[in-house]
Amino acid sequence: MTLAIDSLVVGYGKRTVVKGATLRIGKGELVGLLGSNGSGKSTLIKTIAGINRHSAGTITWDGTTDLAGLPRRELAKLVAYVPQSISLSFGLDIKEAVLLGRTPYFGTRPSERDWQHVEQAIRLLGLNELGDRAVTELSGGQGQRVLIARALAQNPKILLLDEPTSALDIRYQWQTLTIARQVTRKNDVAAVIAIHDLNQAARFCDRVIFLNDGEIIAEGRPADVYSPELIKTVYGVEVELSTHKGFVQIHPAADQDEPQRPVHLAAVHTSSVGESRLQAQG
Repeated sequence: MTLAIDSLVVGYGKRTVVKGATLRIGKGELVGLLGSNGSGKSTLIKTIAGINRHSAGTITWDGTTDLAGLPRRELAKLVAYVPQSISLSFGLDIKEAVLLGRTPYFGTRPSERDWQHVEQAIRLLGLNELGDRAVTELSGGQGQRVLIARALAQNPKILLLDEPTSALDIRYQWQTLTIARQVTRKNDVAAVIAIHDLNQAARFCDRVIFLNDGEIIAEGRPADVYSPELIKTVYGVEVELSTHKGFVQIHPAADQDEPQRPVHLAAVHTSSVGESRLQAQG
């Protein structure tokens, strides 16, 4: 089964944000969306999730299912979306908040199976240590973990994560990305994650896709794609590559002007082998 995006065009008013995106994400694959702020990562993910409408192109699952044509309840059984942030001001405790991910599956009352999914997601995200707290008592990072647990409780076939680690400390960043990779492979999920940290993307993602001004300009396995030329095109900085203990690392180049955009360190295992694609900008 494959999530297929073909010639997708998305805009806000007269401004086009995603320009003819075409990509494939297979089951059991975690794909990272990379690019500077405003490159179209969040817009693309929200469009796959059915939040944004596209003006052209198609989004299909398993070759036949048009996501844009699915009723909301059926779409929610197939696709789980974790936003960058959301207000958790409603008066629910952690279990009740995670249970919201199961609402497409039950009518007036959740079943024992629904609660089993909730308990499993809570354990995976380490939320059981927080007890029965109300979501209004949680920190931003804890609230983000609740959102991820809610998505996992949906038992989706397509998992969309929009910068899910931005509010987390380093411990939970690595834990969350490890869980995302494990769930993706174990449950044959097609997963897409918008992420800024090139280091983490290289270590956890099977493939990466670089967006620049709304266009996909490169995709492939991190070891095949990362290059000084590509990083400069996307982030506007000169970088150098080095190898340490079997990993390629990206560093800002010495003796350069102040960078116009922030750069994140990256590490890629040199044993990765795969095809990559670098397209000329249109």
